Amino acid sequence: MQKYFIQSLFTLFAIFSVNISSQNVTEKGVASIVLDRATCRDGKPADRNKQIEAVEKAKKSAWEKYTSNLSSDKSSAYYASEEKYLSELDKYITDYVILTANCSKTDRSYTISIRATINDAKFSNSIVSKSSSSSVQKNLQGQGVVVLVIPRKTTDATIFEERITKQSMANKSLSADEISSSDEGSISITESSSEKQSLTLGGSSKRQAAKREYAIGDLGAANTQINNILVPLGMRTFDAARLESMAISSGYEPFLKEVLDQFSGKVGDYGANISPQKRNEIVDLIIDLGRGRLNYFLLGTVDSSVARKDKDNGSYKSDVLVNIQLYTIDEFFGAESIAAVGPEIKSAFGETDVASEQAALKKAFSEATTSLILKL
Repeated sequence: MQKYFIQSLFTLFAIFSVNISSQNVTEKGVASIVLDRATCRDGKPADRNKQIEAVEKAKKSAWEKYTSNLSSDKSSAYYASEEKYLSELDKYITDYVILTANCSKTDRSYTISIRATINDAKFSNSIVSKSSSSSVQKNLQGQGVVVLVIPRKTTDATIFEERITKQSMANKSLSADEISSSDEGSISITESSSEKQSLTLGGSSKRQAAKREYAIGDLGAANTQINNILVPLGMRTFDAARLESMAISSGYEPFLKEVLDQFSGKVGDYGANISPQKRNEIVDLIIDLGRGRLNYFLLGTVDSSVARKDKDNGSYKSDVLVNIQLYTIDEFFGAESIAAVGPEIKSAFGETDVASEQAALKKAFSEATTSLILKL
């Protein structure tokens, strides 16, 4: 049988810290404070400490909005150390802009709204590092990990019309009336009849799932991102082309094209997904050629949508669907799942369609990676 490693496909996988390029998000914060005996001067509190107090309160407001949208795995890890994070907000809120400010002498109050910039990557690094004590995570350090996470984009979708079965039932009824009248020795009879019909309609419909085809993403960009993430972590990576060359030299058939064709929907009976048989062949190939040096397998897809204009801000918006599983490899049991992420949808904005798609991919990979680690 065969066992397989593909690393030349777009993915992010981190074990103890997520060393990705800085990724920032913004959130709006609002705060209002009582001025006590202080007065207003030039639209601001005369007491500068009151202004600082309002800014800090608004920053906390923005931070609470940010943390309220964390994934369940991230959220659990965060709330276990919430007080520590709140005391170190300036580590993660890198900048802010005051949007509105109102200092009222009458009400003795000062109200501001800010737009805070939060270093999401730094926060993710911190969350992951605080949860790096599990035995599974320690076992992963320095191990060889096979990566098969494929970036895809829908190129064609066949939509099947509904198959409709109709049924009807008709009921008929006949009624007749007879009217007789007599007038000075003559009799007249008038007859009338009417027929009524009621029709009951019903039935069922059957809809077949759409068949989709995908284009595989930029493999060159995938190689660059994977090396930037995995090599600094001390993980040993293996290039797919070299593995295929070794497989051919050992008498195995080439596998890479068939795997990509299955994930693109060109071949196979599993709906643009890898077949169980091919997955088992990949696992066997990892065992045979890896010789105990490749013990984990990361498998999944990352699908990006066509960017669209957002009605609210005019920027482009892209959605990315993530579905990833991490397996441990055993010679007898094969691939055993130890963590999974998805299906989850991540969205991001950008000035152009390309920028929004790249931002969404980066966000999806970063959050999926963090979720995987926190599940271990």
